[in-house]
Amino acid sequence: MFSPAMIVANSKINELQAEAAAQRLAKQSRSARPKSGRTAGALATVRSFFTLAPAAKLPNLSDYPYRS
Repeated sequence: MFSPAMIVANSKINELQAEAAAQRLAKQSRSARPKSGRTAGALATVRSFFTLAPAAKLPNLSDYPYRS
């Protein structure tokens, strides 16, 4: 017999697997879109270089609660 906790856990696992499958399918459909041309692709690449996010801030020792 299955306990109620096992039923809930299996349900959650199935839900997460379905969500992961949906995300993989969405990613495939985004990457399968045809490019609008070489020029547009090159411009998108150049634009991505200029819109990069700033580098992540490195943590300081003052950020840690137990510093020595």
